[in-house]
Amino acid sequence: MKTEKNEAETVGAVNESFGGLLDRVLRDREPLFDELFEGRNLGRNLRWFCLTIMVLSGFYGLTMGLAGLVSNIGNGLLQMVSSAIKVPVLYLLSVAVCYPVLFIVVVLMGSKLHFTQTLGLILLALTLNSILLASCAPIVLFFFFTGASYHFLKVLHVAIMAFSGCWAMLALWQGLQAVCEKSALYPKRAIRILQVWMLVFGFVGTQMAWSLRPFVGSPDLGFEWLRMNQDGNFYEAVWYSVRQLGSGNRE
Repeated sequence: MKTEKNEAETVGAVNESFGGLLDRVLRDREPLFDELFEGRNLGRNLRWFCLTIMVLSGFYGLTMGLAGLVSNIGNGLLQMVSSAIKVPVLYLLSVAVCYPVLFIVVVLMGSKLHFTQTLGLILLALTLNSILLASCAPIVLFFFFTGASYHFLKVLHVAIMAFSGCWAMLALWQGLQAVCEKSALYPKRAIRILQVWMLVFGFVGTQMAWSLRPFVGSPDLGFEWLRMNQDGNFYEAVWYSVRQLGSGNRE
């Protein structure tokens, strides 16, 4: 009985930690910034950030692959699984590419934060991004089940991901500004570098998304884990879908 009780308490503590993290990210991020700046609970927070990013952005990835169900159920299910894997990979790979230069530059500008502390700040922003993505999944489901076209769904996903990313990076910027008022660990001038880095991260992320395509899955093409035989770039593909919507093409 005692063992079962301890196991129940452990499970409850884990659930409370996960739910508590989501609540703090949404409602009260300043204590999280304080913990990262002071190096408290760093390992635990990094693990929860990574877990949240993988689970929630992966859940949103499932909705991205829904369009494939229209033409072929088998291909659609494969596309859903593929997108659920690739969306978290997209964000984590983009961080892996862009983060080292940010850390080195902000250190040169006077930051006293360690490598993992600075990484925690970025992962905190991506955690908020993933929460926002998952919250938009019902919107995607609504348009899918009401017969929205492939091109509309593709543009919708781009808009949702752009909105979530901008909101998350804005929250990171505002949080750092607030904490800089109380601490000399992260100089104010480094925030300007962070603004530039956000733009770089956005460009790298879009190119990474193009390299990892497809996410939505064209009904005219068969399922592929990676589509390497198409020319163009991310922006041309989005513009083409916008033009198709403007012409009234529902294919």
